[in-house]
Amino acid sequence: MTRIQTIIEEINHLNPDELEVILKEILMRLDRKKKIETILEEYMGIGEGVWEMDAQEYVDELREEDER
Repeated sequence: MTRIQTIIEEINHLNPDELEVILKEILMRLDRKKKIETILEEYMGIGEGVWEMDAQEYVDELREEDER
């Protein structure tokens, strides 16, 4: 039995009040995840153009300087 099947089996034994609590928790988590994704999408690419080179190249150069 998969993890999801086990959860569904457990849900089948819950009373309506318990189901409502589970539903509220799931909806709250989904809403939180969507808010986080929206915030991250606002900032994606914001640093583009700050450096004249690829970000990985910049990090590699910094590491090389630290090794010297």
